[in-house]
Amino acid sequence: MKILYKNKKVEKVCTDEKEARKQFGQEVANKLGNVIYLLHSSNNLKDILLFPQYHLHMLKGNLEGIFSVYLGKTTGYRLLLIPLDENEKLVKSDDMSIYTKTVCVEIEEVSKHYGK
Repeated sequence: MKILYKNKKVEKVCTDEKEARKQFGQEVANKLGNVIYLLHSSNNLKDILLFPQYHLHMLKGNLEGIFSVYLGKTTGYRLLLIPLDENEKLVKSDDMSIYTKTVCVEIEEVSKHYGK
């Protein structure tokens, strides 16, 4: 799967292990690296569903249309990403086809979830 980044800051933390360790600590940096590798090696978002520990799901409310991937159940961190098609256009769907249509993602941020 192709990965785009919201900005250079997000790209640096996702692609530079030293920067990720500095911002989030060793455990989250390792898990972030694993998720980035998994995204790169996947054909689409459906492949990520095969790994329930990442708890891939679409968000609701003011983050509707954005997906979340956990960076470890106990860390409290998640990766937020926007589903895109092969033309890097937003994928919108209310059914499961969104998982197979998403062959590119834009990573929006790595965030602390629920203040854990």
